[in-house]
Amino acid sequence: MTVEDSERLYFGNLSMAFATDETFNIHVSGGRSTDITLADSLLALSLDKANHPDGRHSKGALICSTEGARFECGRISLLRNLFAHHRDRNPDIKATSIGPVEVINNVFYNPISQFGEIYDLAGDVSLIYAGNIVMPGPSTINNVPEGLQVFDWTEASIEIAAWGNIMPSRDGCVNGRSALLLDPAAQRAMTATSADTMATVIPAREAYAHVMISAGDTISGLRVHDSLDRLVIDSVFACTGKVIDSVDQVGGWPLLAESALIADSDGDGLPDDWEDVRTGVDSNIPDDVWAVDSATGLPHVETWLATLAGDIPDSTVAAR
Repeated sequence: MTVEDSERLYFGNLSMAFATDETFNIHVSGGRSTDITLADSLLALSLDKANHPDGRHSKGALICSTEGARFECGRISLLRNLFAHHRDRNPDIKATSIGPVEVINNVFYNPISQFGEIYDLAGDVSLIYAGNIVMPGPSTINNVPEGLQVFDWTEASIEIAAWGNIMPSRDGCVNGRSALLLDPAAQRAMTATSADTMATVIPAREAYAHVMISAGDTISGLRVHDSLDRLVIDSVFACTGKVIDSVDQVGGWPLLAESALIADSDGDGLPDDWEDVRTGVDSNIPDDVWAVDSATGLPHVETWLATLAGDIPDSTVAAR
């Protein structure tokens, strides 16, 4: 997924795998990307030696990649996500002075060469790094990289507030290898051991338990992890798995359970069983989702999303 020149977006409970290059990317091309959150999601198994023209290219997330000039990028939050089995960019961070990048309560597991990387190539960078869990795995090089590495290559400034992160040494897991959380350049860039955040920070060990249950395409009571997500999660628990070159190395694309497949006859994104009992929408008409629901005053698609989120009681929606 790439988000370009965009504002005020929230992505939650996504499962992303098998990418070549970035699994998740926030980009600016002469514009502005700000107030963007990726939360409770699973990013795993990006392909390394696959089809990228530069060769090995298994990448996690790139925050504020740039193109052109006069761009702004910041106020980005990565919250409670699971990163597993990427060569590097766990995540790769740039920014401008528009606002901080927050990396809070994520689990980072089994890179080959690098965990987090911070660059000043876009402008002044302010990073909040709190309550994260950083763990090497079977693919990680013997000289385990630090959790955060700083690359200060221009006159722009890099400031880091970091606290509450852990890099546990697990018995039986790659011989308990671990490293420092901050490399020397990151230690020099440290300005605080706490900071005002846009999101709540919970203790790292509590975050680990939450992420391993809730990250990815799962919603309590509605949808469970598919077989691929389960394989990734189990590999983190067991300290197994590896960075891959082909989807076939992990059994290919998962088959979704029938219960996860929602009938949508007109392909408009709204389930048939929702449209069939409401006024003003029809499960056989694909372009009625933007018509206004008479009970809420919102387009039907917004009414449906707000109902799912619990912002509007289901009884409020106009019924036939």
